[in-house]
Amino acid sequence: MIHRFRISNYQSIREDIELDFRIPRTTPARPCFRGSLSRPDLRLPTVVALVGPNGSGKTAILRAMVNTISFASSSYDHRSISGFVPFLGPERMTAPTRVEMHFDARWLDCASGENDSLVRYTVELERDGTIAPTRVGYEALHSFPKGRPRRIFERRHGKAIYVAREMKVRPRDDRLASIPPDASAISALAKMGVGSFPTIADDLQKLQTNIVGADPWRPDTEVITRWYRDDQDLVAKVSDKLSRFDLGIVRMEPHKLPDDTWLLTFAHRGLNLPVVLLNESAGTRHLVHMFPQLDLVLNAGHLAIMDAFDSDFHTELAAEVLDWFRRKETNPNDAQLICSLHNLSVLDGLEKEEMFIVEKGADGATRVHGAVDIVGVRRGGNLQKQYRSGVMGGLPTFG
Repeated sequence: MIHRFRISNYQSIREDIELDFRIPRTTPARPCFRGSLSRPDLRLPTVVALVGPNGSGKTAILRAMVNTISFASSSYDHRSISGFVPFLGPERMTAPTRVEMHFDARWLDCASGENDSLVRYTVELERDGTIAPTRVGYEALHSFPKGRPRRIFERRHGKAIYVAREMKVRPRDDRLASIPPDASAISALAKMGVGSFPTIADDLQKLQTNIVGADPWRPDTEVITRWYRDDQDLVAKVSDKLSRFDLGIVRMEPHKLPDDTWLLTFAHRGLNLPVVLLNESAGTRHLVHMFPQLDLVLNAGHLAIMDAFDSDFHTELAAEVLDWFRRKETNPNDAQLICSLHNLSVLDGLEKEEMFIVEKGADGATRVHGAVDIVGVRRGGNLQKQYRSGVMGGLPTFG
């Protein structure tokens, strides 16, 4: 689970902004607050919701998280860091972009030998007079076995890279010198099979997201049809959910056509023939496409980052899907969902520690603050009403 995320000079984000998900110790116990894997006395939310006007920077924050994880785990293969667009003001266009993320890791801690550790990943991407970053100026991974930071690796442009001896690589190993300047050391050393780096990269690549390209992405219908065709347990799970959300649906079934292609069909009460996916409601189609990713995350306790999460969902359906992450019986392994929401009615089912307000100033720069940090926001109150009253900020202005 992510504890904190900090970034500067990225898209609409000019100065440092930080999202701190750590739950204050004085907060009452709730099923949606879980103990950190690495710090059992520290609680974190299983759902983090970003709200705010269109264009305020919600997607920019989520995209920054996704791009950072993708860069750390896969940039050696892609060899491109052009996705880190800076704030386009005159004083920031050629300045570095810097990211810092604290999160629970399920791979071996070099110092303590524990399987669950708190780590901090930091990367600073430099530019040579252009908008696109050209190299890694600084990158480091630290663990905190006894509360103090301990380097797993650290690199600075033009200097030798440091790697902890437990990673089983010598200081003068030629593989360290061959790390490209435009790729993450994690992804490069993982590709070379160095120490625990393949495990680290593999764990980061388990992120599930719909942030691909300009608009929220969902798997191709042909792809998800194959997933369901090959996994009857998945079919049974989504059928159970659909039968409760859509009172007309009895079950979903993959159906093979005479030309050996497959369709997803839906048996309805009172109908003699099944309905194909294309003819189902937008909410049903959206859930069917999204469900394999959500099921994977919930079963394994991974991270999901979803933009416009409630798009095409009825309010009650959106609230129910969020509750899959908030309830222990449907999220036994502490999966975490970080998302943006547009339907304010969904807020009434959330705790104030789960809600972050994103807004943009007259200078075009994104700012963010937690609802828990606002004086006067009541626990157990109507979060939608409190947000609409303007006390939290981040309200859209029309006219």
